[in-house]
Amino acid sequence: MIPRRGLTISVGALLAVGGIVGLSSCAPDPGIPAPAQSQGGTTPAAPQPATAPTPRLRVVTLGDSLMSRAGLPRGEAWPDLLAERDEVSVTNLACGGMGFVVAGECGTPYAGFSPAVAALQPELIIVQSSSNDFWQDADEIRADTDDTVVRLHEAAPDARIVGLSTIWNADPEVPGDTVTTSDALRVAVSSVGGTFVDVGQPLAGHPDWLQVDDIHPTARGQKAIEQAVVSALQDAGVLP
Repeated sequence: MIPRRGLTISVGALLAVGGIVGLSSCAPDPGIPAPAQSQGGTTPAAPQPATAPTPRLRVVTLGDSLMSRAGLPRGEAWPDLLAERDEVSVTNLACGGMGFVVAGECGTPYAGFSPAVAALQPELIIVQSSSNDFWQDADEIRADTDDTVVRLHEAAPDARIVGLSTIWNADPEVPGDTVTTSDALRVAVSSVGGTFVDVGQPLAGHPDWLQVDDIHPTARGQKAIEQAVVSALQDAGVLP
């Protein structure tokens, strides 16, 4: 059961920083009579203050169109589904076509989002290696992945960085490029004390979980990714 939803903020959202709600104490109105005593001479017990809610873990997700709900309504990308968990709030910085090497629809590879990460100061950064970097030079993939992770670490030095393996489509035969991109991220996050998580291929063998382009997940496919990611993060001790 999910009693309330977490917060998701898209790339284009305006971030309101430093909003503070003040609570002020008020003296009792002298015109209001004191509570009547019961026949036993005791006053009714004062109501107990509500228990403060547990602070949510501030999460930033950084990835490609698998994260950015390509072709789907707002709220159906897997980071949005992750944000339905009580214990997290999520800011989704995903952008279609983007990778560690390749600049996507936002005109930059992942490294271009390090200033946004610095402004947000999350406690957890989840970054996913991307099939958009397939067919790029392997040395360039490794170098750009390492450089980006270092930038993210410098932007939010107190954040835990978690790298996720590359997700392919429904084809059970996964290209060897996934090994290159995933390994590059594994090495990079390990170098800054982060955690690499292999989420497997949650879409494999399910062509009905892909949209008509055979690339981007349907709502059901996004749910499958979210379930795989949450399970892997729980196994790694990243999420409760």
